[in-house]
Amino acid sequence: MKKLNQMKWNGSRIYIGLMALALAACKKLPEKKDYLSQDATFNKKVVYEPILGRTALELTQFSADGSTYPLVFSIENARSKQGHPAPELFQKIKVREWQRDYTGLETSLDEIEAKRVWVDAPFLEVRRGSGDLIFRNAPSSLIRAYPDSGYMFDIKIQNKGNERIIKDFWLRPMQEVPYEPYEYDLRTRERKTETRPRPNNGGSNTVPFTIHPVNLAKMYYTKDSLFRDTLISVYFTKANATGHSLTFKFLGENLEPIDPAKFNNTKWDKLVHGFNRRQTATGVTYDVGYPVPLTALKTLYASEGKANVTFGYSRRGFGGERLDAAFSLNFAIYEPGDWTITFAFRRNPIFNDD
Repeated sequence: MKKLNQMKWNGSRIYIGLMALALAACKKLPEKKDYLSQDATFNKKVVYEPILGRTALELTQFSADGSTYPLVFSIENARSKQGHPAPELFQKIKVREWQRDYTGLETSLDEIEAKRVWVDAPFLEVRRGSGDLIFRNAPSSLIRAYPDSGYMFDIKIQNKGNERIIKDFWLRPMQEVPYEPYEYDLRTRERKTETRPRPNNGGSNTVPFTIHPVNLAKMYYTKDSLFRDTLISVYFTKANATGHSLTFKFLGENLEPIDPAKFNNTKWDKLVHGFNRRQTATGVTYDVGYPVPLTALKTLYASEGKANVTFGYSRRGFGGERLDAAFSLNFAIYEPGDWTITFAFRRNPIFNDD
């Protein structure tokens, strides 16, 4: 009987112990916070200077330093450089954004336009998951631009249960630049200058800057005289702010039109991502979507954010040598319109065989 009672007592002790463990397990343990390093930071520039009139993405190269993801980024305390509130940075503006990927293989302007839509979005935004900054296409009539001292803002970083703020990002936007290359200084908006050599090794002159083509090859204006880039000037003009065309024209040394047909090596159907080509004796016109190029992606028509065009012609030189002459231009146009790019030759190129 004593042994039986002992067994019952031991069983009761085990049962009580199991119940205690069960009750302990039911107690809610404190939630473990994610780790957020105090050394997590951005590769922050001294000042961010996006050019207004275009959309740009700034990769801030955030270093998490072992912090627990996901992290959420948000902009805090946006203000003028003098400390006043800056609601204009977040005022909704109408901008075009891509719904589907642009490839450069689209076969019509309608196909391109079907891939992007108008949306309402703020000028300044931080990508919530990466900390990269987006500066959208806003005008200087809305956003303070240089020489104004601009804005300051902070970025809050958060994960589960932790947050910290990295302060004093300086934003000083630049006024719009309608096209590139550009003849005017980005800050002063005064005409830049360039140095041109005088004839017959007579020194040089400092003159107003003019856009010139690149990659000149085998272009002659006399039997023995090759073109230098400074003998060709490039001009951008816009006739209509709401248009969607791009025209290329060529002028001789007396400003007489040069027939584009003389550039007989030019691949006109692959020159730009444009459509409905119209060619006359004075110019070649395409329907295009703006900006040109449409994105920073490398395509058949563009690389490194610039459209690439090459014009060429072939003729026989002295002694029957085949001369394949060419010149190129890398450019961008950021405003819609009916634009014309004119190549003005200070000497008339030789197109005929020698």
